[in-house]
Amino acid sequence: MSIMLANLFHRATKCPFACFLKILLSVSFIYAIHIAISHQTDASPYLFILLVALVGVIATLAVGFHWNCRLRNVDTNADTKVN
Repeated sequence: MSIMLANLFHRATKCPFACFLKILLSVSFIYAIHIAISHQTDASPYLFILLVALVGVIATLAVGFHWNCRLRNVDTNADTKVN
């Protein structure tokens, strides 16, 4: 468990915004599932569609920032190995 936390903190220091988006994505996904299961009659379909669209936008941003961070770290590692 401590190794997993150490890896999480390492990733958070390398790419803090991408890590924040991943956490936000997981929380919003769980919330959307909760709304879909527990509050089927209370929530309007339009509100639920907006919530699902928001989860999709957050997911797209999280993937984009994650790839950007990985590419930036690969370039940094390649530069340090050449020198």
